Amino acid sequence: MKKLLLFTVLAGMLSTASYGQSEFSEFTDVPSAFTLNSDNNTLQIGGRISWYYENRFLKSGQTNLDHNGFALKDADMDFLGNTSNKFTYEFHYSLADIINQANTWQYPKNASPTTSGFKAAYIEYKGFKVHIKIGYDKVPFSQSNIEHEHETPFWSHPNITSGDFFSRRDVGLTLNTSLYKNRINLFAGAYSGMGENYFEYGNDASGTFEYIARAEFQYPGKMGYNEIDEENSPILHFRIAGNIRYEDKTQPAGAQVNTSYPDEIGPYSTRMVNGQRTVYGGDAIIKYKGLSLTLEDDILNMKPSSATDPLFGATAESFNKGKVNAGGFISDLNYNVQKIRSTFSVGYENTNANDLVQGNMQWLNFAYAYKLSGFNSCAKIEYYYPLQEDVNSNPLKYNGQVRVGYQIVF
Repeated sequence: MKKLLLFTVLAGMLSTASYGQSEFSEFTDVPSAFTLNSDNNTLQIGGRISWYYENRFLKSGQTNLDHNGFALKDADMDFLGNTSNKFTYEFHYSLADIINQANTWQYPKNASPTTSGFKAAYIEYKGFKVHIKIGYDKVPFSQSNIEHEHETPFWSHPNITSGDFFSRRDVGLTLNTSLYKNRINLFAGAYSGMGENYFEYGNDASGTFEYIARAEFQYPGKMGYNEIDEENSPILHFRIAGNIRYEDKTQPAGAQVNTSYPDEIGPYSTRMVNGQRTVYGGDAIIKYKGLSLTLEDDILNMKPSSATDPLFGATAESFNKGKVNAGGFISDLNYNVQKIRSTFSVGYENTNANDLVQGNMQWLNFAYAYKLSGFNSCAKIEYYYPLQEDVNSNPLKYNGQVRVGYQIVF
């Protein structure tokens, strides 16, 4: 039996000369995998390794060059299974993140939302019209959040969906169903509201959930969340979507989010608010003959429970009206050229971290990918250029940044 299992594993590995997108789950990070089958049970084993060289063009007077050098971005393993009784499960973790967290652990804890270690750990039942998922995974909010950056020439997500403003992943319950020949896709869920920091703090003192809902319309049929038109679609494909997320994390008397959960609030103090927070937005994507265009707008409306909350920036209540807004607009234009195994991309982002504080950020990004085997084996280069700096909320020490490297997805 052991010999048979070993032979099956080796045969699966050797026979996987080309890779296909997994259809197990809406947001799965298994872009390609070795597949094992037994008694109608399927297990996919995949992962990715990537690195890049980064160079920042520092402003005059800046001398710290610690960002200039090589960096390991991904060292992931992903296990995705499908059982004969209509259950799907996934366990996805980052070895690089786990090792980094172990080597930098300190008290008080300081886990980074972008390096939490876990990327997915859930069970999903698909035996009903409404699929039921319980566990930890990406939340159904924002095209830019759901898509995988390793399936684009870019090395990272835009600032607004990077995890700094609101969480990208969380533990909880997700319901999903499709209607009208899969052209309408609906999501709803309840989550801890702690996002990636759930593994650090567990639930917060408020004991309340974050609620998220998303509705999509796509034509002529169901679309994946990769924004590059690698299929060079002969007919126009598009999707439009709207989503919303709400939480009330008003803390009990004596508790403060900035002291009880110092890194959960994020660099702009918007990931968790001592009070109410509503995030809403819409996104759209069009694909046609190698060209693709994405548009997205996300708005945060926050109502801190205390008039002296730092989010108000010491402004008078007559001025701030008891609320703070933030958000951003992002757009990518991509062109995939199969004949030369290349994808060209340009991205724009305009982000306002706090409407009570003067200033906003504008970025223009250029990226190129040369693909030996699609995005499963490709070289990528990205130039990150700040059009406008927010000197109050996000002062920069550089005038531009370039990243060049390679990724392998297996």
